[in-house]
Amino acid sequence: MPPAITGPVKCRPHHRIVSPQRAAAALDSLAARGRVSAEPRAPKRCRSPPSLSISRAADPPCRSSPTATARRARAAVAVGSDGGGRSSAALLAGAQARHAIFRDELVRRAFSVAEAAHRGQVRASGDPYLQHCVETAALLAELGAGPDVVAAGLLHDTVDDAGLDYGFISEQFGAGVAELVKGVSNLSHLSKLARRNNTASRTDEADRLRRVFLATVDARAVLIKLADRLHNMRTLDSLPKIKQQCFAKETLEIFAPLANQLGILNWKEQLENLSFRYLNPDIYEELSTNLLEFYNRDMIAAATRRLEQALEVRGLSFYTVYGRQKSMYSIYSKMRRKKIAMDEIYDIHGVRVILENKSDCFAALEIVHHLWPRIPGRFKDYIKSPKTNGYQSLHTVVFTEQIVPLEIQIRTRDMHLQAEFGIAAHWRYKEGVRNCFWSVPERVEWIRWVVTWQRESLHMEHPSSLAPDTLRCDIHTIPLESDVSPFSDSKRSDHNTSILVILLEDEKMSVQEVPQNFTILDLLKRACCYDTQLRLRLNCHVTHNWNQELKMGDVLELIPLTPCKSGGYMREFNQMCDHRLAISQSWLS
Repeated sequence: MPPAITGPVKCRPHHRIVSPQRAAAALDSLAARGRVSAEPRAPKRCRSPPSLSISRAADPPCRSSPTATARRARAAVAVGSDGGGRSSAALLAGAQARHAIFRDELVRRAFSVAEAAHRGQVRASGDPYLQHCVETAALLAELGAGPDVVAAGLLHDTVDDAGLDYGFISEQFGAGVAELVKGVSNLSHLSKLARRNNTASRTDEADRLRRVFLATVDARAVLIKLADRLHNMRTLDSLPKIKQQCFAKETLEIFAPLANQLGILNWKEQLENLSFRYLNPDIYEELSTNLLEFYNRDMIAAATRRLEQALEVRGLSFYTVYGRQKSMYSIYSKMRRKKIAMDEIYDIHGVRVILENKSDCFAALEIVHHLWPRIPGRFKDYIKSPKTNGYQSLHTVVFTEQIVPLEIQIRTRDMHLQAEFGIAAHWRYKEGVRNCFWSVPERVEWIRWVVTWQRESLHMEHPSSLAPDTLRCDIHTIPLESDVSPFSDSKRSDHNTSILVILLEDEKMSVQEVPQNFTILDLLKRACCYDTQLRLRLNCHVTHNWNQELKMGDVLELIPLTPCKSGGYMREFNQMCDHRLAISQSWLS
């Protein structure tokens, strides 16, 4: 991640080459000093059950009994402990050293409950399951998230994987945190169904599933799920190869584009590179070796110094100038798409300039073109015409003294925060410094509208094609974020806009696009599964009203009165719903 930007200062060249494991190194070393279980018995490694478990996790933890977990969680809240052993204390201390928000009282209580709930659970790697929760929360803290979101990040697996109850979470941390945990659980459930049905291999359906994700009640739950998936991808080595590729395929086709749509380009690049590494390991290693030989760090350092000096002579105040390297997956994609060699790609070498205001950006552009000869046709003005995810910057490509193409990206601090953190960018603004116009829900509502608008435009212009490349045009003429009056109300709905629902039938999942006001009966008729012998369940609740209208993101299950022979998926899904009901009732006794 580029250096933090606080004030106009001159920085040394910075290369954005970060190992996927570096972020967890501090916690790994602390936890390795002694994993002492607070339970009298040693934790056991888990094996995946023979049938699909709807509860989420890259590598499933061992489960304690729900009542034992609940007792431990309530005891943790009652005594206000910060963990159950040296390993847990080290995890908390490490997190607090990195992010001050882990000292917040709400976050510390969430850590105590997560520790009690996951005590004795280990991942396939042998690491305490709690470490995954801490790393997920730490990724959210890096975005600048507040206590509620970080607490939900710590607790995001306590219901599905440890048997806690939403009522307990709401009682202890408030309804807001409970809703976030519930939202993440719902997304995880859909993700697991998608993996089972190989949804990522069907472009249109993967696109519809991402739209369902964006239609979640609280957009912050999507960010927590992305953080959860990013850490799972960073720790995928311990899983069998077939599971690695299954997770990587889903990540590349669903989660990385979702991060891109939300404008979190840092996470998007990491998700793509990690997926590429597991899906094409041989190509990844070969490309990595070639890139190490091809990438000229000395040239980048010299260009950075020269540009810094020119900006100072001109009197332009800048925050930072640093080198950047094009991501591995982006290089691979461009080579494959354009059928070109690595040395034919113009933006492998790059320098990024962060300035104070928009006028300074264009002044810096003049300086760049004065220092180096520009390559015709390689200038892009994303300030005037932003990308659909809100990205803004000036891009130009020049020839250095070594006759090597060098891309210069020029942007303001606000544009940079938007590019790195997307919809979470406003979290990075300190109170009183800037009155950020967009909140996360407002930002996502605008993105939802843009995605819908873009798809409708493509349907009109190219009714027979919605290929991924047509959705990735560089420049779009789209409504400005300032023109919010028709779109800012999240409760507003256009009755001409379609909705997306999940249909579960005979152990198969499909994402159906239907008109507004479509009923359950309409969907059954269209899917050719109209049968009075069916039992229906809508969002885990049995329904007898076939005339009920469907809403965005509804999950409709078709359950035959005579069970199918395999029954694995439906049996597990029924057990999940019944398990949650039983847990809820246990709190009342």
